Amino acid sequence: MTNLGSGLGWGLAVVASLMAGALFASRVKLSERVAAPIAAFGGGVLLAAVALELVPDADQQAGLGPTAAGMLLGTAVFVGADALLSRNESTDKVRRSGHAAAAGRRMTPMNRKEAARGESIATGILVDGVPESIALGLTVAAGELGVALLVGVIVGNLVEAYGAVRPIIASGHSQRFALGLIAAIGLTLAGATVLGATLLADASPTLVGGAQAVAAGGMLAVVSISIIPYAFAEVSRMVAVAVVAGFVGGYLLS
Repeated sequence: MTNLGSGLGWGLAVVASLMAGALFASRVKLSERVAAPIAAFGGGVLLAAVALELVPDADQQAGLGPTAAGMLLGTAVFVGADALLSRNESTDKVRRSGHAAAAGRRMTPMNRKEAARGESIATGILVDGVPESIALGLTVAAGELGVALLVGVIVGNLVEAYGAVRPIIASGHSQRFALGLIAAIGLTLAGATVLGATLLADASPTLVGGAQAVAAGGMLAVVSISIIPYAFAEVSRMVAVAVVAGFVGGYLLS
């Protein structure tokens, strides 16, 4: 199958970055002063990847109208999924605690029963990670690999896994449980990368570009909902500098 090897390679990178973040979280607790700038830097890189790689490629292949419509569709899909997850108070608490932990913020108090809801944690990470993973695969399908996108996905996965594992461990669960859950999620996201790389490998440029636009819209929503509010929970010059540094880094890599 066309691009299968490349898709598997980048899928493994997705798994490895998630596992690295999970292993780190199981052993080290970062302070807010350290974690928030790291999360902000990753968000800046992802913004650069969207602005300088995904959207220009989508525009070149699909045109102005389909690209704009695709971005709006991707945003609507992610926002809708996030709203569904937030309808249940317990699920929403677990999800937001992970976001807060990723930025080094104080987590919402949870009991063991709430944190034991592995499906809540898994669904939240999948919702956040699917747009990035598919976008990574789509760049392979388009015959180009955006380095900024790859770096942004890796940094984002490190932060996301760190934030997901902290609430699990804080509730009294074992490291084995936390790492096993993250590994399963990583394999699922790797599958999304492979699908993005293979299913659309022989598709028309318009279809590939439209799919890239949808993924770009989803990624913008991810950064807006899952990263920025927590990294900027308080006005921070350091976090602002980290976002810009991430964007500049993505620009240099694009």
